Amino acid sequence: MREDGLLRDFGGGGPLLHLAVANGFPPACYRPFMRALREIGHGVSLLPRPLWPERPPPERGVTWYTLADDLIAAFEARGWRGVVGIGHSMGGVITMVAAVRRPELFSAIVLMDPVLMDPKVLALFRVIRWLGLGPRLHPLARRARRRRRAWPSREAAAAHLRSRPLFAAWHPEAFEGYLEEGLLPASDGRVVLAYPPEWEVHIFVNVPHDVWRFVPRIPVPTLVVRGASTDTFTLDSEARFRRLKPDAHFAVIPGGHLFPMERPEETAALVREWLRRILRGA
Repeated sequence: MREDGLLRDFGGGGPLLHLAVANGFPPACYRPFMRALREIGHGVSLLPRPLWPERPPPERGVTWYTLADDLIAAFEARGWRGVVGIGHSMGGVITMVAAVRRPELFSAIVLMDPVLMDPKVLALFRVIRWLGLGPRLHPLARRARRRRRAWPSREAAAAHLRSRPLFAAWHPEAFEGYLEEGLLPASDGRVVLAYPPEWEVHIFVNVPHDVWRFVPRIPVPTLVVRGASTDTFTLDSEARFRRLKPDAHFAVIPGGHLFPMERPEETAALVREWLRRILRGA
């Protein structure tokens, strides 16, 4: 396994399992989930652009499809083929697009609450973006703009974040992973968010409006896992996905959009069971 500053290695043996993370969250948040997959494969995660060591600012023209191309380029540079692509939220969309564009790089994909919303909602977001109002009107972008980004200490950050509803149901090790990889020391002694809010806003604003066109073209076995109370990949989204990709498999996990951090072992058990069936048939 080639090691570098862009790769997080979760260990394990067998086929390569690549995790593409959700917007705003570092790979360490998924450690308990990926650890529970070690008996079925070797888990890794490539850092997305917002977490690259040099942390380049978001540029106009960098889209979710750019991030999918980043994934393809990284797989090619490492000589990876036949990878099981696992993606959460934004990472699910990126994984799906990469698999459609370069099917030989993947053997199967697992999409956990991918950002596949009602086409009318995606069209509305496109209009908002075209008007230049995305950062102010997109609800998630507006929240990211207001996000607190600095604390006097790691302990202060932990206390504040743990009190927020977003983290209330997280597995303790997933939360510890966020503190470990989601915070950076600043020159003035404070700690700051490692995932720049500017990137979060940019990604939310640039959610692709035409992403559904990739679904019927997915070339590999596909599992889609939905959070029972999610507001992202809803029942209507699942029904649309089923129509476009009838041979896909579907499962539901209790919890909301962040179920991989809230119920990592339960989510991993479901993924393991499906992958065993898929890999036996390969």
